[in-house]
Order: sequence, then structure tokens, then C-alpha cells
Amino acid sequence: MIVREKFNLSDGTTILSCSGGSVSGALTGKSLRLQNGDDIRQTLIISGERHMLRKADALDQRALETTDEVLLSQDEARSGEWMLVEL
Repeated sequence: MIVREKFNLSDGTTILSCSGGSVSGALTGKSLRLQNGDDIRQTLIISGERHMLRKADALDQRALETTDEVLLSQDEARSGEWMLVEL
């Protein structure tokens, strides 16, 4: 799944808006690698999933949440070069 946006919430939760990949299937509790080609930045544990606004306009998008500190800047997240890959 390609990371499209990163949102930091005040409670320490980070939401990553992603597109592509499998839209079905639960990811809560799974470990995903944050990577750009061969560059693996970190492994994240997905703690939940949020409902997307205007879901009909974004059928291939998911909003995944983690309580891990995400070592990805806003610009990197928006670049479309970073992916979440299941281990």
C-alpha cells in the first residue's frame, strides 16, 4: 500500500492514509514495514483502522492507525514513494 498522507493526533496516535494493495482483510495487530525501495525505515504495528470520509470517492484507500512513532515527515508521506508492506 502506498502512503499518501500522515496525520499526528494529540493522543500520540498516527494515522496513515494509504492506497492500493488489498482493500479487504484486517490489518489490526499486524506488523508492516515502512519502506521506499530497498530503504526500510521502520516496522510499525497497526493498532486499528479509521473510517475514511468520502469512502465512495476513494474505494482503494485505507486509514491505518498506529501508536508507534512514525519516522516519516509530512513531505515524505505525500511524495507517494513510501509503502507499507506486510511482513
